[in-house]
Amino acid sequence: MPYIDWKALPYGRREHLYDRLRTREISQGDLEKLRDWIQTNPIVPAGRWYKDFGSFKLAGTGSVPQTFLTKDQAATGEPVE
Repeated sequence: MPYIDWKALPYGRREHLYDRLRTREISQGDLEKLRDWIQTNPIVPAGRWYKDFGSFKLAGTGSVPQTFLTKDQAATGEPVE
């Protein structure tokens, strides 16, 4: 199972994620939960996955986070603890 390497994300992927952070309704508390989760160096499935933070979801494939979804958007893949 892969780890997310946030520092190795391609520029375009990072910009997409930053853009989604700005346009989604994400609470300060949930951003702190995201930061704390990142610091644990979480293991994620090799395929599609998502992590629910309450006011948003982070969706990815393998070691690459793909996008942030709103709390009401459906996520596909395996949920990550």
